[in-house]
Amino acid sequence: MTRPLQLFRAVISLTLLFWACVAAAQGPAIWEYRGSSGRVLMLGSVHVLRQQDYPLPASVQAAYAAADTLVMEIDTTRLDPLAAQMLITELATLEDGSSMSSIMGRRDFDRASQLASGLGFDLMMMESFEPWFAALTIMNLEMMKAGFNPELGLETHLSGQAVADGKPILGLETMEFQLRLFDAMPARVQSMLLLQTLEEAGSIENEMDSMIRAWRDGDSAALSRLMGKSFSDYPEVYNALVTERNRDWSEKIIDLGARPETSLVVIGALHLVGKDSLIRMLQNRGKKVAAWSP
Repeated sequence: MTRPLQLFRAVISLTLLFWACVAAAQGPAIWEYRGSSGRVLMLGSVHVLRQQDYPLPASVQAAYAAADTLVMEIDTTRLDPLAAQMLITELATLEDGSSMSSIMGRRDFDRASQLASGLGFDLMMMESFEPWFAALTIMNLEMMKAGFNPELGLETHLSGQAVADGKPILGLETMEFQLRLFDAMPARVQSMLLLQTLEEAGSIENEMDSMIRAWRDGDSAALSRLMGKSFSDYPEVYNALVTERNRDWSEKIIDLGARPETSLVVIGALHLVGKDSLIRMLQNRGKKVAAWSP
């Protein structure tokens, strides 16, 4: 998998799944931070799943059962669908008469159009939108074709359980904040990501199968090969999408730990690995963070 697509797949899912941190673990690894009055469990998410991927690993259900409050990147249960669609349209639409072809350049746009046509998608229908939105749309459509459904994803599943159980749900940030991260990507990055998404769309199902299998098995070696985590070509994107958000979230995790309860935080895996991970930031501040098991 090429580096640009590694980056984009990590970003649009705000990471598809969780890099297991303990090789011998059964099921996804889960971190625990013990705060001044309570504790916070941190779990990486799989944003799109299939019916056949259920039931979830027992450790995921155990972490949910142990929590008094569920914390997500976004509390989707409070989203207004109409307002959300209006916001997406506003941010994704090009202004001042610009077009996707003018943003990408004619050669790259023609190449993207050709690739999209092979997938049964007319890119000209999205000429008035930014490349990031086209890439996200096409990726989602291809995943749906392969049977992966965000309605079956980990966040949606756990949120539904929490609503049914009367368990409080909190969000670390808003949908608008996340969308503006995409919208702020440089045009060259957006163009590259759209092209790479189209070029490698045919490999999505096989890659997702391998990733989910490794996630469920806690196979850190397999996940390290499959995930890819190089942002060396995009330091400004890495800083905005990962480092700065982790810095903000570390404060919120500490605040959650001051509450006399157990919180389960479900976030994208990219935030839990690497030198700028949320785990590392907490540890660097002298906070006790360790692997959790039921």
